[in-house]
Amino acid sequence: MTYLNDTMSTSLLTTHKKNAHFTKEERVMIATLKSQGLSNRAIGRQLGVNHQTVNNELNRGTVRQLRRQKSNGKIYEYSYYIYSYEAGQATYLEHHRHSGRRRLYYSSKQFLRLADQLMLGEFDDHHYSPQAVIYKARDLMNDGTLIPKSVVTLYQWINEGVLRTSNLDLFEKPKRKHHRTHPQAKRCLGPNIAQRP
Repeated sequence: MTYLNDTMSTSLLTTHKKNAHFTKEERVMIATLKSQGLSNRAIGRQLGVNHQTVNNELNRGTVRQLRRQKSNGKIYEYSYYIYSYEAGQATYLEHHRHSGRRRLYYSSKQFLRLADQLMLGEFDDHHYSPQAVIYKARDLMNDGTLIPKSVVTLYQWINEGVLRTSNLDLFEKPKRKHHRTHPQAKRCLGPNIAQRP
């Protein structure tokens, strides 16, 4: 068991940022305070959060453990539940990994194949630009929801390596001149008007 040092200031305990998720250090504090027998409300007061937030975190990180006891040649197993900050952190990271919108190219494999064929010239011996690929795909495919709405999305997929097509396969992109921005000249100011003759 871990115990909080008596020298730890209460300001360290109440550093939780509003509208933010718990950090690993705060989960360690919850585990320590819970092992000392504090209630959810007392832990919430010390961390500066609502008691229900502490309860949700305890439910997220509670694990079942077994205790075995041998008596008269028989083995008895007793299960008990304890909060583990490692389990809470692992559950949080797993849920965070699954959050967010699923990328469109995971569900539009047919469009990816068609886009590669059109841009590489495998469809009709004509190399299409990404903008023309989107227009051609709208004519050829029945499901318009699988086609990206913007050509910028298609360029991003090419840069990320989602498609077989690379930037070298495109006609215009390798030829573009990338202009560097020049630093603006600094103005050299003369002496102050009050100091002039």
